[in-house]
Amino acid sequence: MPVSTGYSVVKFFSLENTDLEIENWAKAVGSDLRGAPTFGLLFASIECLHRIQEISEILQIYGRIPHLIGCSSNGVIAESREIENEPGISVALYYLPETRARAIHIPEQTFQSPQTARNLKRLLGAGHSQANSWILFGASESVSDESWLQDWDKATGQAVTIGGFAGVAPETLHSALFINGKIKDEGAVALSLEGEVHIEPLISQGCRPVGSPWTVTQAQKNIIHKIGNRPILEVLRDTLEGMSRADQQQARGNIFIGLVLDEYKASFGTGDFLVRNLAAIDPQSGAVAIATPLRVGQNLQFQIRDALTASIDFEQLLKQKAKDLKDVEVLGSCLCDCIGRGCSLYGVPDHDISMIHSIFPELPVCGLFCNGEFATQKNRTLLHGYAASLGLFVRERKSTELAVIPQS
Repeated sequence: MPVSTGYSVVKFFSLENTDLEIENWAKAVGSDLRGAPTFGLLFASIECLHRIQEISEILQIYGRIPHLIGCSSNGVIAESREIENEPGISVALYYLPETRARAIHIPEQTFQSPQTARNLKRLLGAGHSQANSWILFGASESVSDESWLQDWDKATGQAVTIGGFAGVAPETLHSALFINGKIKDEGAVALSLEGEVHIEPLISQGCRPVGSPWTVTQAQKNIIHKIGNRPILEVLRDTLEGMSRADQQQARGNIFIGLVLDEYKASFGTGDFLVRNLAAIDPQSGAVAIATPLRVGQNLQFQIRDALTASIDFEQLLKQKAKDLKDVEVLGSCLCDCIGRGCSLYGVPDHDISMIHSIFPELPVCGLFCNGEFATQKNRTLLHGYAASLGLFVRERKSTELAVIPQS
């Protein structure tokens, strides 16, 4: 599984960097790529938004980038750093051979109709019909209802999708989406890939199941009344009491519900669930609300999030992905990390990006901290929480290409 150089470059610019410094970098970066850029990604902390339109124009003109998308973020990822508390932007340019990229803005009203799938298909049109992969960033304040992701899969033919919700400014409670020099404050921006290179997704949620699996026996939309014919709050209380003292301590503020993704499995472990917050609890009725609608007969299990589980899970998934990709070249990447990861989870900086580089040395990594992460899992595009959604740009290996072989 070689990581080939010369197909992507990543750069972090702080708020102190001038437009001239960015212009000079954009002019010179072409010599680091094996060909003209196919597209670029741009992520900016909230403090940098006032400069984004001008910076976008500089990058596209002097970097000769045909398509540039991105969004505001609660921290950016670039090179070997996760920059959580320093204003700045992360920029990546990608040269993907024999591959075409197209960027599109999807207005908010597209998602607010009973015919969302048809509207999406019409908007994407013939121009994106051959796309094998997508990068997608949304404004959570306008498209926060995740039900539209089913329509997205219908419109894209279940093509692989990675991405997430943009970071929100605390003062305005609004996010910003970037597309080809323009700033949008609603809907979503997306970029499709068509041709030789496609995206290989990896999703790590960092939660481990506790207690036993339960079947939902009474529910209404997103409100769970009973599991196993018992009030869910009663079952949760018994589950917590049956834990070790260490797990009880860990569960404080870190207890979640995991909805089983594959009902045909005989047993479930880390990674087999769609993890959701307990959005509301009614002590009188014993009901619990989550953000996702569910149905009677669905299986669930309570989850605990902790740093050790998150670290082990991410490492194991990366190692397995490296084995799975033994016959392809990795040309670049994009990491969408939840704002609940980083230092707040691990207590140290740069954990996830360091883990990636321990398995994929020399891999340029560009990314951001999101308010919810998109990733295709079991042929479905899902909204995840507290997750690391990593997209690897890959193609079949060619013996004539020079490569750097990673140490696993």
